[in-house]
Amino acid sequence: MPRQIKIESVQGKMPRRYRVHPLLITIRVVMALALVAYSLYFLGRWVSADTHLILKILSLVILYIGLDSLFRHLTMLSSIIFTPECLWLRFPLKPSIPIPWENILSLQLQKRITLYLHLEYNDLKGKKRMFKTAASFPKMLEIMYNISALAPQAELNQELDGVVKYLKELIKTEVNE
Repeated sequence: MPRQIKIESVQGKMPRRYRVHPLLITIRVVMALALVAYSLYFLGRWVSADTHLILKILSLVILYIGLDSLFRHLTMLSSIIFTPECLWLRFPLKPSIPIPWENILSLQLQKRITLYLHLEYNDLKGKKRMFKTAASFPKMLEIMYNISALAPQAELNQELDGVVKYLKELIKTEVNE
């Protein structure tokens, strides 16, 4: 039996927050820090002028991967908050982004290797911006549905328009049952 999709509208239930669990972020950051620390330890303790070139390069590559992972996890989207005035995008180490509902211009679902959500908006200074995030964020279908419902002026690409129409029908049938 296929798994049922449960979608809730946030209208009348704001503020509503969707987030990546902080423990998951903490574990990922600790693992990246451990990789960086071990790589630096290995470079300082075991790498010398007599060490093979491949070990020197390998330890630098591992250090780079650890630093890249640490940077990504500290600057990734950690929560999305729906309020009556705006949509808030929050990050662990970056400033939060408030996006008033009337400033959302378009919402697109694009497939590269994986699915990405592209949100085009005008920031508070009137400058056009684009926010991209992987569609693997928790409850992304519900988030996309609610953004399209609260910002009806936003243009949807063909794929996302089909998904939103299907979700609206799904919600209608759930209400009727």
